[in-house]
Amino acid sequence: MTDAAAEQARSRFVEQFAVLLNDAGLQRMPARVFAYVLASDAETHTAAELAAGLRVSPAAISGAVRVLTGIGMLVKDRVPGDRADHYRLYSDDVWATIIGRQEPMFRRVDQLFAEGQTLLPHDRAGYRRIHETREFYRFVSAQLEVAAARWRAHRAALVELRSEPVRARVAPGG
Repeated sequence: MTDAAAEQARSRFVEQFAVLLNDAGLQRMPARVFAYVLASDAETHTAAELAAGLRVSPAAISGAVRVLTGIGMLVKDRVPGDRADHYRLYSDDVWATIIGRQEPMFRRVDQLFAEGQTLLPHDRAGYRRIHETREFYRFVSAQLEVAAARWRAHRAALVELRSEPVRARVAPGG
């Protein structure tokens, strides 16, 4: 694949992934920036590089990276001697990091619903719904912890596989 064809394919993927992220609730430009950074081969990007890569104005990038750094999907770094900010993924394991950041929200939900249970009459439908909602969040939180541990083991195996040298396969008799 030529460099131009690879860049066109990457751009198409970035736009498709950005639409998916936008449908999931991320604003359009932050979704495009995040998709671009994720699919790019570069480790870091300046705002100018992001603007050029996405064919948008630097002002559009400024707001997008502010959102993405605010929610912890990107990190802003400085390179010694360079006046431009550089943006990179928060973590190589970005998805586990994003999911892991939900833990404080789950704790807050649990506390709020525990308080709600003390305030509502136990023999009413509202109490039942609050109780069930609390139990749902507790269940999901526990399952995320299990899934995160399983993911770390799976990811370690993937990394190990990628680091193994590729061996040529020889057909039987050849």
